[in-house]
Amino acid sequence: MVIPPQTIDGALAAFREGEIKLLTEIATALADNPAAAEDRRRLLDVAQDLREMFFLVVIIGEFNAGKSSVINALLGDELLAMGITPTTDAIHVIRYNETTTRKPNVREDGIHEWTHPNTGAPGVALVDTPGTGSVFQKHEKIAKEFLHRSDLVIFVISAKRAFAETERLYLELAKSYGKKIVLVVNQIDLLNPNELREVRGFVERQAKDLLDFEPLIFLVSAKDALQARRNGQPEAGSIEAVRAHLRGVFSEAPPAKQKLLAQLDTAERIIKHYYDAARARWDLVSVDTTKVRDIQRELETQSGGLGGQLARARADIDTVFEGMRQRGLNFINQRLSLRNIGRSFSREALQAEFTETVVGQALREIDTATNDYINALIDNSRQYWRGVISRLNQLKDLLQEVGGLDAGMYAEQREALEEAISIAESELKSYSSGRMLGEMQEVFNTNVNGFLLGAGAAVIGALVTILAIAAPGPVVGLAAAATLIAAPIAALGSYAAYRYYRRVANDTKADFNKRVDVIEKAYHEALDKVTSKERSRLTEYGKQVLTPIFSRLQVLSERYEAQAEGFRKYLDQSNTLRRGIEELK
Repeated sequence: MVIPPQTIDGALAAFREGEIKLLTEIATALADNPAAAEDRRRLLDVAQDLREMFFLVVIIGEFNAGKSSVINALLGDELLAMGITPTTDAIHVIRYNETTTRKPNVREDGIHEWTHPNTGAPGVALVDTPGTGSVFQKHEKIAKEFLHRSDLVIFVISAKRAFAETERLYLELAKSYGKKIVLVVNQIDLLNPNELREVRGFVERQAKDLLDFEPLIFLVSAKDALQARRNGQPEAGSIEAVRAHLRGVFSEAPPAKQKLLAQLDTAERIIKHYYDAARARWDLVSVDTTKVRDIQRELETQSGGLGGQLARARADIDTVFEGMRQRGLNFINQRLSLRNIGRSFSREALQAEFTETVVGQALREIDTATNDYINALIDNSRQYWRGVISRLNQLKDLLQEVGGLDAGMYAEQREALEEAISIAESELKSYSSGRMLGEMQEVFNTNVNGFLLGAGAAVIGALVTILAIAAPGPVVGLAAAATLIAAPIAALGSYAAYRYYRRVANDTKADFNKRVDVIEKAYHEALDKVTSKERSRLTEYGKQVLTPIFSRLQVLSERYEAQAEGFRKYLDQSNTLRRGIEELK
């Protein structure tokens, strides 16, 4: 016998179709997420139940708590098998029908279907599940998997062993599904009045302390109720109080309407779970992305800051060279004074004086300025790379919080971060060797030595030549000496001699300035080179290491944003359906 679906029409039927469509769409949205397989199955199960449209009162509890006896007592009929060993090894659904079936219809999914007129109201089905805590693990799995399909849960507890661990776990599960729960303490015929009060108090406290809720509690003896019916006597054990409660529930609103609302609760809890998960991941990735952006901005700031440092260092060195230039020109002017003409000077003495007066101080000042710049550059770079390492480590720690969706991509991201940290640590170590300063000093020493040899030789040569014009010496031939000595002395105040003197002085100064320009340019180029190299390190690190990380994070951010938005729309659709169903009279 095939049990037909519960018939509904009008607006309620339209809302049912809308809810089935919503549940199916959500299940489809979860299809690509392996971790959501169980929730997807729940949604599809609920959608199928909505097609059949029976309000499911699911009875669950430990094996031998007397679930089948409680159902029979509610029916007022010994329909299901009862015994001291686990008798229910499958789901038994007793649907409302005016006629009773004594032999179940076994569906392809293994569910045993019965019909009976005493399920509580038209459109209501009582569901007997295998016992929890059963020695047969398969039985417990079947019971657990059916729990989400319930519209109301009656949890049957044995008065002799109330609140076993599995009962607590199943009650927590039912509560997490948002199900309405009624507790039925069965087998009270085994207790005396004092024990009965103790059991009731114990169950109330356990429910409150462990599960933080206060369900309705009924104390019954299904055995006594069935025995009284067999004997044609009034039922005992308060089973009628349970029936009365169910009638009250069904009279509040049509069971079909209640079912639609109950399963919307299930759908909304699932939607909210994945919305929150997607939003949390979106927020987390946004934090990650912000951190990478911060590091990139720091790269740009650090790179830009190098320009300012370089400008200050160049200005300091320009000041030093300008001082050297002025001292060199003063040295030439003093030594080329007309009153020094004819005096004898030692080339070695002039060279030593030139080196000490003109160059010596400059070398010390340039060395100080260079060291200050390089040390500042190294210190700033060390501090910067330590900051990069710290931020990347924070970012890596954040990734440890991520699980579930895209865990593989996050693992890849973490690997990329570890590589980025390793590169940053390598960069940091490169500053501890003094390599940069050593390279600069090598360039500078080469330039200075060349300058001392070239500029000193040129200036001193010119000075010795011009200053020795009137001085006798063995290096001058007799005829040449007579000419060199007689002509200038004879015409010392003449214009021609003065022009000759000025030309030599100007040529000497021009050559000196040119040589200062050359070495000053070399210093600028050396500073520019080391700064450019440092800027390139920062730029390349940003491009080759951080940009790929940012790109992957951006993909994740967009994905989670889209997921969160999709689930938010499902929540909006569910709320719209709920308002419409609730407004139905």
